[in-house]
Amino acid sequence: MGSAPMLHSRGMDLRPPRRLESGPVHPAGRRLAVSAGVAGWGLAALMIAGCGRAPAPSIDPDAVPDAYAVASGALMAPGTTRAWQVTGSGNLYNGAWRLRISPSAGKDTADSPRRIAAEDRWMPVLHWTRRSGSLRWDFSAAALAEPAPRDSELIVSLQIRVTNQGPAGAPARLELALEPNEPRSSWVAWDGTVETPRWNGGSPADTVHAWTEGGAGGAIVTQDWTLGPGETRTLRVALPSYPSVEPELRRFAARSHDDCTARVREFWHRELKPGMEFSIGDPEVENALRAATVTLLSLRERRGTYWVPIGGPFQYRDVWLRDGARAIAALAEMGHTGVARELARGFLLLQWPNGAFLSQRGQLDGTGQALWAFEQAWLRPPGAGKALEPIAGAAVAATQWYALQRDLGTRIGGTFPQLLPFAEPRDGELTRAQLVGNDAWAIAGLRAASRLLAAAGRADEARQAGLGAEAWRAAFAEALHGHPDLPPSWQGVGRDWGNFAVAWPCAALPPGDPRVAAFARRVWAAGGGAGLTFYSHPDSLHGYLGADLATWAMLAGRRAQADSVLAAHLHWRTAAGTAAELFDRDGRFGGNLPPHPTSAAALVMLVRNALVYDDDDSLRLTLGARERWWKSATLRRVPTRWGTIDLEFSTVPGHARWKWTPVPAWTSLTLPPGRVLAEPLPAPYRGEVGDTIVWAPPGSREMAVALREASQP
Repeated sequence: MGSAPMLHSRGMDLRPPRRLESGPVHPAGRRLAVSAGVAGWGLAALMIAGCGRAPAPSIDPDAVPDAYAVASGALMAPGTTRAWQVTGSGNLYNGAWRLRISPSAGKDTADSPRRIAAEDRWMPVLHWTRRSGSLRWDFSAAALAEPAPRDSELIVSLQIRVTNQGPAGAPARLELALEPNEPRSSWVAWDGTVETPRWNGGSPADTVHAWTEGGAGGAIVTQDWTLGPGETRTLRVALPSYPSVEPELRRFAARSHDDCTARVREFWHRELKPGMEFSIGDPEVENALRAATVTLLSLRERRGTYWVPIGGPFQYRDVWLRDGARAIAALAEMGHTGVARELARGFLLLQWPNGAFLSQRGQLDGTGQALWAFEQAWLRPPGAGKALEPIAGAAVAATQWYALQRDLGTRIGGTFPQLLPFAEPRDGELTRAQLVGNDAWAIAGLRAASRLLAAAGRADEARQAGLGAEAWRAAFAEALHGHPDLPPSWQGVGRDWGNFAVAWPCAALPPGDPRVAAFARRVWAAGGGAGLTFYSHPDSLHGYLGADLATWAMLAGRRAQADSVLAAHLHWRTAAGTAAELFDRDGRFGGNLPPHPTSAAALVMLVRNALVYDDDDSLRLTLGARERWWKSATLRRVPTRWGTIDLEFSTVPGHARWKWTPVPAWTSLTLPPGRVLAEPLPAPYRGEVGDTIVWAPPGSREMAVALREASQP
């Protein structure tokens, strides 16, 4: 989703229509003793096992890295229909009203927070600090969804603590003002009316917008203290996302803030536990994965009996197939199969009577993206059974729509009659043309439909969809004739956008096609060679647009280029661990507020593909594993097309070792960075001296190979 204005789906006619076995053996016959490794999650596993609540971690928010010029944070939860932004000024804002927080020491007004940090840079208990004179103001906030049936309501527990760090007494004033929504709000998915918010303190039956002890019923609450050296005062605030009656907020505030934050920690440890378990010896990457997964799990809402993915907690709170498909795929790859399938089922709301999937006017790539999302969710791992039947029916209708488009093109004629027609997506492409990305996604969609229909036992329809994908791929290749790389449209106009997905995930061209390499060189050079691509001018970086090229680079053997993209995604995160969609080189993101789900999905898929890649007919392990991960890495419950697997890999002096759950496919194993195979492998294993990749036949469960440095003769 780009920063250009978009239409909302609400304004359209949307019709529903095993554990590893012991006894590992080296291919040459030597027996291995591979350690079971360290179980992932650590403290989370202890908590879930019943060892009690985790203590609140000590955190200095200003010491947490943040790539952006302005601090920000998000308080959100799955299923709630509003979220709270902690702004760069240290205020809280939900799109309908704002809590403006003004601390001061006499005439000395507190500064803005330097950081708004999540615990371990992923757990959504946020902390920030402000200072005025000798006073230090510490803020802590966490958000809890109300129990059903009011579980679309989100209530923030906010604790404000002021400490006098000076040698003498000091006056402290705290003004808390509730202010209505600004008329020029950047939010584009609005669900309320402008209203005048007020505090508790009036009649007990009043509807109020915030609660604090000492509330006086108006729009402003003021607290004054005189603090001696080292003295501390604390104030508690309860902040609902929708107006609430005062007794309900009072009951919420009867829980201590520590109790509320402990509940939030327990909730998120519990939500993450069913997913893939990982321990790769790299806390930065592990916590980045957790932060991204929290974002993806949070950004979903109900539409009747369906769940749908949304484009963001703030200004993009609506449904886009372009973003939702990525979120679904990332959740499926991380092992959150149930959530991924629920969200994919929600895409059925976006299928039109003619079989096409469309969430925004002119975005003809949506059909392919929906089919790809269905495949990612329902075939990783396989075994959906009868639950796949409605998805298979939707896939058949979509393939018929594709056939109709080709038939119409043949009848009408034109330069590219076998490709999708002209469209104006009103998004990043900024043109009206026959877009290359639309046809790349058509190929991906037809391939996905073939796999889905085969899994559903509909062999004839699966074969027809597969033939359709091959015919489209041939027309795609013919249209590319004479182009030096990948144009944005067949007419050559517009901005690069959908063409980023040509090689992966669409597989419209093979990884070794020189036009993909030329395209990658062009767009990475324009982005300054820092692993990201630019959006509209060389100062405007895009968080996820070029991430697909990183997986292509891994498949093409360009590990350093792929790793530069991962490094950029790890860098461009807030202190809360989230990422923006669009920002400049100085870290300013304007009104395009983080977190963005596709940026989160891009990071998840980058790391997952670097470890376990299963998008074609072979299993590829450690395709882009970093040097640090090779010390000793363990993955559990990794969903693949052949079932759920476990994986361990490590190096010892002169050797690399892998151990994994056997699958009925050839397994490719990429050696650690900078090393090559030192000894040839015996048949049926494949690998020659100097290779960087070795192959194990179907049914293999482990390998150990001799290594040497790549620079050695």
